[in-house]
Amino acid sequence: MEQSAIQARSEPVADPMTPHLYRVQQVKPEIEGTFTLDLEALDGNTEFAFAPGQFNMLYQFGVGEVPISISGDPSVTSTLTHTVRAVGTVTDSLQQLKPGAVVGIRGPFGTSWPVALADGADLVIVAGGIGLAPLRPLIYHILANRRRFGSICIFYGARTPDEILFRTQLEHW
Repeated sequence: MEQSAIQARSEPVADPMTPHLYRVQQVKPEIEGTFTLDLEALDGNTEFAFAPGQFNMLYQFGVGEVPISISGDPSVTSTLTHTVRAVGTVTDSLQQLKPGAVVGIRGPFGTSWPVALADGADLVIVAGGIGLAPLRPLIYHILANRRRFGSICIFYGARTPDEILFRTQLEHW
């Protein structure tokens, strides 16, 4: 059952190439130069379906478009979450957004993690720095379906303690 749900989620409801407008709910600073955008659909659609491992194209009007991994919980379809490192013109511009601003979204794109293949197995998740952001949907999914897996180990590293991303969640996990 879970496998078909993941497969269904990885199949977009609409054409992923068609841009949709999203309103910024929150721009949350995470660590220096890294922030999380929480977005809601302007058209009231509360069913943005994606699978762990997929990404979107975020469009900042008048500036450009960038591919950003989805970093939110796949079971929460009303808010679309992306964690971004400001490293260029578009991402710097996205970091300056305020609640109420509008961005364009295309997606989801990419191949999802083959989670169903891990049923009954022990899992080791390894990430460093911002690399934890695209793995966060996978971790949410695994924890929501905890009985399906054996032992779970998350190994995460950062250059300095000040660069630990999602510190509170890591402690909880």
